[in-house]
Formats: sequence, structure tokens, C-alpha cells
Amino acid sequence: MNYDVIIIGGGVIGCSIAHYLSERGASVAVVERHTLGAEASGAAAGLLGVQAEWTMYDSLFQAARKSRSMFPALSVKLRDKTGIDIGYQSSGIYRIACNEETAQQLRESVSWQQNLGEQAVIMTGEQLRDKEPAISPFVHEAVYYPEDGHVIAHELTRAFAYSAAASGATIYEETEVLEIERSGNTITGVVTSRGRISCAQVVVAAGSWSTPFLHMQHVGTYPVKGEVLSVTSYKSILSVPIFEEGFYIVPKRGGRYIIGATVTEGVYDKTVTMGGIQSLMQKAVAILPALQEAKWERAWAGLRPQSKAGAPYMGRHPEIEGLYMCTGHYRNGILLSPLAGRYMADLLEGKSVREEGFVCY
Repeated sequence: MNYDVIIIGGGVIGCSIAHYLSERGASVAVVERHTLGAEASGAAAGLLGVQAEWTMYDSLFQAARKSRSMFPALSVKLRDKTGIDIGYQSSGIYRIACNEETAQQLRESVSWQQNLGEQAVIMTGEQLRDKEPAISPFVHEAVYYPEDGHVIAHELTRAFAYSAAASGATIYEETEVLEIERSGNTITGVVTSRGRISCAQVVVAAGSWSTPFLHMQHVGTYPVKGEVLSVTSYKSILSVPIFEEGFYIVPKRGGRYIIGATVTEGVYDKTVTMGGIQSLMQKAVAILPALQEAKWERAWAGLRPQSKAGAPYMGRHPEIEGLYMCTGHYRNGILLSPLAGRYMADLLEGKSVREEGFVCY
């Protein structure tokens, strides 16, 4: 087989690129060593926490807010095209503070965000409990970000993939890329566990496993393990996600609540530990005591792909013709996926594009 573009990695980033490219008529193949969304994309809680995540301004904030703005129309388009509901919720996110020091930091973040035109509402603990009565007095203050939201991460990944397939893309699952093939410094294809596939361009979107394909010294990704659990409740406990640095509780449809996530750098082991889950449960119950009555569902772990540069790599390889990278989105892969997919499609079409916050070459 011969394709215009082969994408290495069937996570949300790779599938988003395939969606945008195939809609423009490109011949695209996604090659995934396991199944679509089997790694970080399937483990994510799906938060679109632009303002909740960014307490300090950096250049990636602008890209994040632009990507967030794409979700309302995208959710409708993907549902109409594939029949898959990505579970987009635009009800906002609460970022909470459990002491005065943290509350002061939140107030400072509200100031610069409002100066950029973003909405943010400071709430006392009492005002928060008027909206969410189950939240304990342990929470001192909060900021409500009405423009933030969340999706069902694995459904978003599936929807991108099914959309790409509907536009002619080929999906290879359980197929490992062993080598990127080239003639001199020009891409000619990839060698996989099922044979060779020809192409003119390759995009590396392999998350924490991207480094061997990048062929650049000092450039690469590494895993940041996060353990997560979910519970269910027939009673409504929380209507809007709660976020704190390194912790979240996200209500999903069907009475499901996702609680996460621990942080362990540099390990490829996805074992769920008693200590990790215990720490999450203790914090969750301190914030929402009613969770003690919730029914246990399951626990899992994912490997967030962090880049060595601390920001996503998105661009052309500086020396190898036809090789591109789109990886290292850490805990914002779901949020950044629409913008990343569109950006890479533009780049692969030869357009001169640039986005703040990405490490480009």
C-alpha cells in the first residue's frame, strides 16, 4: 500500500490529525501498536481545563483557549458524521482552594485571565456550597470558570478515528512500527510488524513512545504515570468538575465520577498501587464526604507523554524531509487535540503556520 501520510500512534492526537487530513482528501493511514486510545487517551478524564489548569500565564495558554473554542462545533460535527457522542459538557469547572495561601494565588490568576477577556468568578466557600451542597467546609474558596468543560476522552478518540475512516483513512491496529524508512534524508515509508508501507510523509504521534522515531538529540518524550479511579452513585453528588493542582473529581453521565490523578515520572509501569488509590480516595472524601456511599467501579493508570522541552513538539523535522512530529502534550492532549490536528494538517499541506506555545523546528 502507498499513502500520502502515515501517522504513528492511534491516540487522540494521531486520530485528530487523521480526521483533518483525510477530510481534505489526503490518503492517510494510522498505525497503532495496540488498539486506538489504548494508552494516555483512554486513561484521561477528558477535562478541557484551560483556565483551571493555567494559574500562571505562558504561551501555550493562547493555543489552549483557541483549541477549547473548537469543541462546541466539533462535537456536533463528529456526532453527525460518526454517530458518536463525545460527551461534551460546557458547564464549567471549579478550581478550589483549601487554604488562604492557595486562595490568594487563585485570585491573582483571575486577574490576568480577566485582563485577557476570560470569564472567572471568585466564590467563597459558602457561595460554592450554595451551588454544590455536597462540598465540605474543608474547601475555603473557589473560582468558577464557565468556559471550561469536559468530554469523554475515549469517545473523542474513537470519533476522530471513525471520522477519518469515513473520509477514506485506513486504521491499522495491533501493528507496530519497527522502523521509519528513508532514502538518504527523504522519507519513503515505514516497516511494521505486518510488513512495509510506502508513504511520502510520516507524523510521529506516539506519545510516551515517540523518542526512537524522532531522530533528534536532546528531543524526546517520557512517561508521567497517573493513577485514576471511578465510582458510581444513584444520587447526584456533584454537577460540575472540581479541580485542584494535581487532583480532580469529574462527574460523568450515568452517575459516574472520575477521581485522579497521581504523578510518577519516568516509569512505563501502569500498575495501580494501593498507596496511590488510597491517597486519591482520602482527598476525594475530604472534599465530597458523600462519596463514601458511592459504589466502587474500577481503577486504572495512564502514561501522560511529557516532552523534554516541557511543551509539545509540533512541526517538521529540521533535517529529514517528510518527517513530522506531534507529541509531548502531557496532560493536555485531549484539550489540544482539535487545534493540533488542524495545525498539523495545514503544515503537511505545505502552509506556513505557527502557533504560540509549541516547540517547532
